[in-house]
This record gives sequence, structure tokens and C-alpha cells, in this order.
Amino acid sequence: MKDTPGWANDCYITVHDDDDSPFEGVVELLRRCVGFGLDNAQGWARQISRSGSARLGPWTSAIAHSIRDEMARLAPTYGCRKLRVALEDQSEQAAPAMTSLAQKAHHVLSELFGEWPADSLVIVRREFPAYLRVDVQSALDSLTTGARRVGIHSRNRYDASDMAALISERDQAKLVGALQFEDIDIGEGQPIRLATNCLSLINDEKVPLAVWVNLRSDYSESLQLSVEVLAPPGEEAAARTVAMLEAIEAAVAQGRSYRGKILSLEANETFRGTAANALTVHFRTPVAEHELILPDVVKNALDRHIIRFAAERDALKSLGQSGRKGVLLYGPPGTGKTHTIRYLAERLHDHTTFLVTAEQIGLIAVYFRLARLFAPSIIVIEDADLIARQREDMNSACDEVMLNRLLNEMDGLRSDADIFVVMTTNRPRTLETALIQRPGRIDHAIEVPVPDAVCRGRLLHLYGGSLAIQPKEHEKLIERTEGVSAAFIKEVARRLAQQSISARHPGQIDADDLEVVLEEMLSERDGLNLRLLGGDVEAIAQPG
Repeated sequence: MKDTPGWANDCYITVHDDDDSPFEGVVELLRRCVGFGLDNAQGWARQISRSGSARLGPWTSAIAHSIRDEMARLAPTYGCRKLRVALEDQSEQAAPAMTSLAQKAHHVLSELFGEWPADSLVIVRREFPAYLRVDVQSALDSLTTGARRVGIHSRNRYDASDMAALISERDQAKLVGALQFEDIDIGEGQPIRLATNCLSLINDEKVPLAVWVNLRSDYSESLQLSVEVLAPPGEEAAARTVAMLEAIEAAVAQGRSYRGKILSLEANETFRGTAANALTVHFRTPVAEHELILPDVVKNALDRHIIRFAAERDALKSLGQSGRKGVLLYGPPGTGKTHTIRYLAERLHDHTTFLVTAEQIGLIAVYFRLARLFAPSIIVIEDADLIARQREDMNSACDEVMLNRLLNEMDGLRSDADIFVVMTTNRPRTLETALIQRPGRIDHAIEVPVPDAVCRGRLLHLYGGSLAIQPKEHEKLIERTEGVSAAFIKEVARRLAQQSISARHPGQIDADDLEVVLEEMLSERDGLNLRLLGGDVEAIAQPG
């Protein structure tokens, strides 16, 4: 073969002896990182001790680098801190006389199941949603504590790597090498590290097991997560296999990694539609009760229909009443609907909150499935009018399909489901009648209005921070901002602070500062900005 590209050249790893590394530590390091069996690893360790070094390989450059890096990382764990591991590009040299007997997947599997022929072994496979990967692999790690773990390397990302291929392929066998890891953020300070190519070998004399967890992309770019258990024939092995898979499912049902957090699905578009690949954990923004500035009637409605309902849910169900509830929050832009959602998520901290945007409505079935799994939970559907508007206003059959999917999921909730469905909209009159007028879908609508004078004063105090505003100017500001939103008041406070800095009296707000800011924000030429902040130009009083 000629014109072989440079990336295809062979690489060897040379392990150099030192005076401090224990023999058994080197053996375990070779088993863990290179994939050798016990006898093979001991033979190589003797070679290193006797000759002062040994050259292992060959591998492709990428695999050799992975193995070298993994050996360097784990060397201190096995007391081999001073062991030197070097890479050599020896593509044109002859391979060493002593070669590894366990460089491929079928080698390590045959070594584990030595007394059973391959055609007598049994494979049991269980599929899991890729977005629940953290709980699946965390459970598996605890179930395989003490097992030997090796990495499996395929030729490309689409190469099928099921257990049958690992044990049967010879001509294009999967290579054994370093474990590859990915850090996953679960909203707890430090990410959790998960292996992406892990084969666990449980060396039990009576019932050895091999467990293969594989996260891969298919040609549609959808992530696939599977757990396969390879076991010898017999009832005892079958019982152990079933027990392991059931323990994983039980751990997934408990949902320890994500329960009580604010989540959304990470999705991508494929030729098959929208696919859910992972869960994103959102930073929780605490909203104290004094920071939710709404009229008393609105706060009382939130307390009665959501917060107290959650507290009294078990008692309601004992009386034969439903534990699920649909609530609609409606009002002009900028009045605080999203802020209210944050407040509810903070008050119902034992609930898992799912945020559904309009473009993710194709995943609504997945969201409801997760809500049932992690119950008690809250499904928040923002801008519901984009997906649940009246049928005569829809532009295509796809819009109606999405609406029907949403309605079917809401109807499919069991009456004892501990789930809130909270929708928000700026245009409640455009919502589909079948959604808002059928009991069991939307049970109560709560208006989040523009703030009245009392609320505007409280908002100015909240957002103004350390600004010093004279009482007279404070009253003038409240009067001049009739009809504006909470978002508008927040921007007023920021501009007043900036204006006071420009006027060289930071934080001290005088009449001139107030006039400059209000003239800028309420002027006709700034009307677009006014509307973006939730203000009504015609409703705002002009200066007298």
C-alpha cells in the first residue's frame, strides 16, 4: 500500500522501569489502561523489570495517546507515580517480538468466559432514554464496583458496537484501550464524569458477567443509550442479569440526579423530527416573597391555586379529588409572568420544574413522561398562544397536530398525578377554546396585570437599590409611569443610576435626573423602546 496518510501510522508506547513502582501496581495499571488479562499483564511487567523497558503496541495515534494519558492519570493510584510512559512513532519499524494477546474486545471477553463457547453465551439488552444517562450510568457504576473496566474503540462514530459485535468480530474487531470520559453538568457545583465507551468485566468464578454501556449517534444524529449484559447460560446467570437491569431501572425512576431542579431538554433536529439528547439544568434564581410584587388578589390566587394546592394535594386525593392542575398566567409583556414562575419554583422546591419553549412542542410527550417520572413536578409552557392558538388562525396542518398532541398529553394525565401544567401568554383571547374551556386542562386563569401605583412604588424601591430619591420626585415618578410594566420600572431605575453617575452625584437622584430619564423613555421618538419594555405610550401621562 502506498501514499498512506500520516494519521494512519503506527504508534507504540514504551514503559520505562523505575525503582519505586511496585510490581503489582504496574500489573494493575496495564490491566486497567491497556486491557491485558492477568497473565499477559504479569508477563509484560516482568519484561519491564528485566529489561528496564518494554514497548507495547502498535495502535493508531489517537488510541496510543488515549492509553498513554490514562496511564499517566492512574499511575499515582497504583503507586507508580515515577513510572515513565512515552510515545514512539515507529510506523516504519518492525513490530516488537512480544505482542499483546488481548488488544481486541473478543480477547478480553474470551478470557473472562474461557470455559463457555461464545455461541452458548446469552446477551440481554435494555434501552434507556439518552437524556437519563446520568442516572443509568451512575447506577451501573455502583453495581459494578470492583469490576475491571476497559475502553472499547470503534473505527468511526457510526460503527455499531453492540455486545454481539464485540464478542464475534474478528476481521474488524473493536480495539481495547483507554476509557474516554465526558463531564456532565447536573447543577451541583462539580460535574459528574461518565465513561462513554466502558466495558465492565465482573470476574466471578461461578457467574462472570460483562456489561457494555454504549452512548452512540446513529445516522440521524439521535443519541442512543443501551446497556447490555453478557452472561453464561443457566438460571443463576439469568437471575443476576435481570436483577442488575431492574436495579438500574429503579435508580432511574428515583431520579436522584435531577429531582427538584429546573430542567429543559437539549434537542436537535433530524430527518426523523426533533430528538431529545440530554437534560439541561438551569441555574435557580431565588425569588423571595417580598420580591414578588403583585396586587394582593393575584398573590392570593397564586397561593390558593398552586402553593396551598400542592400542600393539600394528598388530602384532596384522599377525598377522591384530582392531584393534577392546569393554570394559565396571562397579562401584557413585562408584567412578571416569568418572574412569577421563578417564585413558584422556589416555593415548591420539592417539585421538578420543566421549561418548555414553543419550538420544543414536538417533544411535549417526552416532557410529560419526565414529569410523571419525577413527580411532583411542574411543566411550564411559555407563550402558549404560539402553539395553542385557535384552529382557524393556524397556518398549517402541523400546527394542529402539535395542538392535538398537547391536548392528548394533558388528557392522558392520571387524576392522581402530582403535576402542575402552568402556561403563560400575552394574548389569552387567541387561545384555542378546547384548551381553556374544558375542565381538567386549564382549571384556573390568573391575570398578571400592569402594576398599580402601590406596586410601582414597591418596584422602584426593589429595583432602585441604594438610589436616594426625594419623596417629591418619587411621587412624580409614580404618577408619570401610569400604565407601564414592571420591566419598564426596572429600566427606569437603571437609567436613573446611570444619569446620576454622569451628573457626578452617584446615587443621589434630583429633579433634573428624573426629567432627563423620563423625557428619554416616554418620548414619541423612543416609542419602540417603550413598547419593548411593556409601556403604553397613549396611557402614560405627560408632564404637567
